[in-house]
Formats: sequence, C-alpha cells, structure tokens
Amino acid sequence: MSVKVKDVKARVIKEDDGSYSIACSALGVYSNGKNMKDAKKNYLKALNLHLSVLKEKATEAITI
Repeated sequence: MSVKVKDVKARVIKEDDGSYSIACSALGVYSNGKNMKDAKKNYLKALNLHLSVLKEKATEAITI
C-alpha cells in the first residue's frame, strides 16, 4: 500500500456528549478529548508517537 501525503487527512467529529474525536484512517491514528483543544493536543501526541514508531521500524529495516 502506498500513501501520498496529499491523501492523508484527519477528520474532526463532534460527539453527542460535546466531546471531540479526531481520526486519520490513512495513518491509523485516532484520538479524542473533552473539547477541541484537548482533542487536538491528544491527536498530536498520538500522531507523534505513531510516526516515531514508524521511523524506528524503517530504520531497523535498513540496518544490516
């Protein structure tokens, strides 16, 4: 599977209870928060963690 940067989009969802969820299906990153600020903060933490794991795996793959 190949993903182009322009294809990576995050979707913001306002939940019935007033909280927010943010989802990026292309990267498999999801988060939520009691308000938009918290949801964004949590999403950025999840995204950074996900990307750091991908970087580590990609680095291990080329290490001989």
